[in-house]
Amino acid sequence: MAAGRSLSHFRFHEFTLILKHYFKHNLGINIKRFSLLTSLVIFTCLGFTPISQAHAESRLIILVRHAEKADTPANNPQLSPKGEMRATSLITALSRTPLSQLIATQYLRTQQTLTPIAEARHLPVTIVEAAKPIEGHIQHIVEQVHAVKGNTLIVGHSNTVPLIIKALGGPEIQAISEDDYSQLFLLSLNDDQPASLIATRYGQE
Repeated sequence: MAAGRSLSHFRFHEFTLILKHYFKHNLGINIKRFSLLTSLVIFTCLGFTPISQAHAESRLIILVRHAEKADTPANNPQLSPKGEMRATSLITALSRTPLSQLIATQYLRTQQTLTPIAEARHLPVTIVEAAKPIEGHIQHIVEQVHAVKGNTLIVGHSNTVPLIIKALGGPEIQAISEDDYSQLFLLSLNDDQPASLIATRYGQE
């Protein structure tokens, strides 16, 4: 379906099938289930004409944990070769998603996860230092998200990604296991509606 085409003629079932096909074949992302609101919000954020003006300010906050890290140095490791491959796969996974902002922490593994897509999009990486107390770090990220219009990609850590989602108005999610690097969260924000979340995966398992 071409960008800018009205969606008002599609029944919801047909609409979700189109959206799932779009995610799978254009973004490389498999989605199992959509709500109507989430579907409309995501299509708007991806650059399609909204059904109503109420959705015009909708945007996506994309969150991932940093990619696989090397074993050393222990205090601030770089990405492993597998992690570098995963970082590069973000370019394909989000190839059709406009981005206005990239956020990482002071740790190399988060910054290097963003390096390929930052270079591809010619976007700077905003550093929000992960300092204690963790609540302050989360609040600074929330403030940075709201300071910039448009979609934001955040690379965090296994213990911060769930907290960021919740602080932005999303649901509480399960903790991310230490060996899980492939989860990708799409949090849709709209001034008039509650936030909604889709959890999927990207890159090689």
